[in-house]
Amino acid sequence: MTAFDDLLTWRESSTSGGAIAAAVGAMAEAPPRAAELLAAAERIVVTGAGSSYYLAQAVAATARAVLGRPVLAVPLSELILRPDGVLVGTRSSAGREPVVIISRSGSTSEAVSVAERMRVARHPTLAVTCRGGSPLARLADVALVSPAGDEEAIVMTRSFASMLAMLLRLVASVGGDRHLASDLDGLPVRWPEAVDAAATGRRLGATDWSRVVILGGGPSFGIAAEWGLKLTETSQVPTNAYEPLEFRHGPISVCEPGMLVVGLIGGPGASDEGAVVLEAARLGAATWLIARDADEARGATGETSFIGGAMDPWARLPLLLHPAHALALSLALTRGADPDAPRHLGQVVILGSE
Repeated sequence: MTAFDDLLTWRESSTSGGAIAAAVGAMAEAPPRAAELLAAAERIVVTGAGSSYYLAQAVAATARAVLGRPVLAVPLSELILRPDGVLVGTRSSAGREPVVIISRSGSTSEAVSVAERMRVARHPTLAVTCRGGSPLARLADVALVSPAGDEEAIVMTRSFASMLAMLLRLVASVGGDRHLASDLDGLPVRWPEAVDAAATGRRLGATDWSRVVILGGGPSFGIAAEWGLKLTETSQVPTNAYEPLEFRHGPISVCEPGMLVVGLIGGPGASDEGAVVLEAARLGAATWLIARDADEARGATGETSFIGGAMDPWARLPLLLHPAHALALSLALTRGADPDAPRHLGQVVILGSE
């Protein structure tokens, strides 16, 4: 079996800091049309499939707060199978309801189909991808390309973090949020904090947990869902993601020795959400709290990691992925799985016509 440090997925995740820096830097030369689409929008739809959908959730939640207008995250399939349940603009007002389409490869069947359908319906499209020559990038009205985000691994690592950083920087620019913009520009300096947290994740992955629960609220919920997906697809461990206080409304009954609860907290609501993690620990679960600083983690009884300090809580989101990859890949090896070749998966999903 491949050693941890030799895993392709780990090597690519470990370059996420550079990919994030390149992505944020590239936004200084982004096509003006990208910002214009969002600035003129009355309502924005952000869409993707798999990891890209969870990325869309994090971006949409941040954009709602920063831009102060409706921003909806939906799977690509909803825009194909049930578009009337997503799009509210009429044909004459479609130009004020842009659709942001996220796809690492730019070749995923649903992403290409949505771009084609939105062109017919006259909804402006913004593609976010790692491959500038892809069908999606060619079809969209404007494309943002992560310059160092592309990768060979089947599961997404630096592509997710870098495309997330690009979109957050775009939102900060359109919304005039200088604090968020400045903190995003400073992400490369904070990368060592993600590396330190990843060391904890790697160590925790040496235990074969019976179940893992990831908690995250607001924009962090999309990140929690991505953690869950990484754990599921690489190690097949039963995993769920919840809003922290929603976990308290029923799912907390799964807490017991042998399971791990991870809390991604920071910013508004951190104390209330951290209290849920503490309760999970009292009920027997092992816990790992990832907060911005010691004040947010006050009272924690399990593992703790600090990412972000005084940063805007949403600026640190791209840094939260590397620790997830460390936990998932380490746990996969512990369970005897090959995380570089997750079963039943390929890098690009191409749906058949039958």
